[in-house]
Amino acid sequence: MEEIAAFGVLGERLGLQLHYADVRAMAGLAARLSPLKVTPARATAIVYIALHAGCDQTTLGRALGVNRASTMKAVDELEVLGAIERRPGRDRRTNALHLTAAGETLRARIEQETLAHDQAAFGALTVAEQAELSRLLSKVRSDSASA
Repeated sequence: MEEIAAFGVLGERLGLQLHYADVRAMAGLAARLSPLKVTPARATAIVYIALHAGCDQTTLGRALGVNRASTMKAVDELEVLGAIERRPGRDRRTNALHLTAAGETLRARIEQETLAHDQAAFGALTVAEQAELSRLLSKVRSDSASA
């Protein structure tokens, strides 16, 4: 990790180490998902919509942690891709989001590619170490939410 060492004592900070690990992992994931014509964020939206069929854009945006404009852009792009469709929502101001048949196929491919990516990106860790890393990251996320 030469790039971390270049930052001296800051390179020892967990936040910077986590950032560099995230950048590297997300770049690898983006490259793996690129042939599917989705970004990691769009892939996450597809899986979320599949698991929460009929959700509206506000709920999707909240789950993804993005603003309203970004959510609308993502939904528009996924609709153009043929992965999702808008149906009438719970009232006249909302749309219910659903995967199309093409979206279901894409979801399956996304899940395969993300599994392959995890195996490649975290293959240096044993199964026990991967489980521990997952546990620790979950703990950090939980504690960060209350900070």
